[in-house]
Amino acid sequence: MHSEQHEPDQQPEPTPAGATGSATPTGASAAPRVLLIGGTGFVGDGMRERMRAAGFPVRLLVRSSDAAARYQREGFDTAIGDITDRASLERALNGCDIVVNLVGIIKEKGNATWERLHFGGTVNVINAAKQAGVQRMIQMSALGAGDLPDFPYHYTKWRAENALKESGLEWTIFRPSIIFGPGEKVQFVSQMADLVRSAPVVPVVGKGDSRFQPVALDDVSDCFIVALRDPATIGHTYELAGPDVITYEGIIDEVMRALGKSKRKVHMPVGLMRPAVALMGVIPFIDPPVTTEQLKMLKLDNTTEHNAVPELLGRPPKPMFGNIGFLAHTG
Repeated sequence: MHSEQHEPDQQPEPTPAGATGSATPTGASAAPRVLLIGGTGFVGDGMRERMRAAGFPVRLLVRSSDAAARYQREGFDTAIGDITDRASLERALNGCDIVVNLVGIIKEKGNATWERLHFGGTVNVINAAKQAGVQRMIQMSALGAGDLPDFPYHYTKWRAENALKESGLEWTIFRPSIIFGPGEKVQFVSQMADLVRSAPVVPVVGKGDSRFQPVALDDVSDCFIVALRDPATIGHTYELAGPDVITYEGIIDEVMRALGKSKRKVHMPVGLMRPAVALMGVIPFIDPPVTTEQLKMLKLDNTTEHNAVPELLGRPPKPMFGNIGFLAHTG
């Protein structure tokens, strides 16, 4: 097994009381029941199906009765609640054996802040798990998480990791690079595809040389399933990435290939982009494609020399090259 990385250790909608519901009988499987938090976003869409196919009964935390009804029709157990509402988490955890927290946002909006969701939400899950008697927690963090106060996305992810490590729970932490895969929800490459489709020329931030190591959603999901099955993963932090290191501009090129488009690229100095992005962020009804914080994050490479995917899965990770053709059928 890949050993832990040696680093310094470190809006909710109204929730009806006891609001859980299942479209399938409880206790139909001997496998541990999983509460999946963040299981209805881009990553969750792939992961909940993969977990169920692997034999794990999955309960989804959802924020409305309409969402609960929808996922119950798909055969999932549901609980109405929110990661910012500890009492709802305690109710949702009733009868579960493991909690998996996928919650993460790439940009802040209103009270959906990195501090509130990444750190505060994780602390809520930890405390609710203790109260509910759930000892096992698997956490989605992010590659590059660290003691970086100037980069609050990475800093709040790191502080959440530390809270989990110090909790006394049986923990496993995953740190993926940017994730790609089919689906209707917004993801990094789909945002780039929207830009390529709509812009007469494609802007490239700065030199376009920020480095990434994109990892397939199926590979990430399968690593989580390994952690659900194998207690040897307890107490470890795993970095997850694809086989190729690709620059920001290289990803744009691959997206254009997948879409069958060829457009001129224009390199935009970050100093020129920052005031325009900041202005868009304060104008009502305009949702800028990037934020000033995201521009800052492009200063950081998003790669690893300790990719755990081959060790955990026993096979090479799926490359991004040649595997984002789904973009041509979305958007």
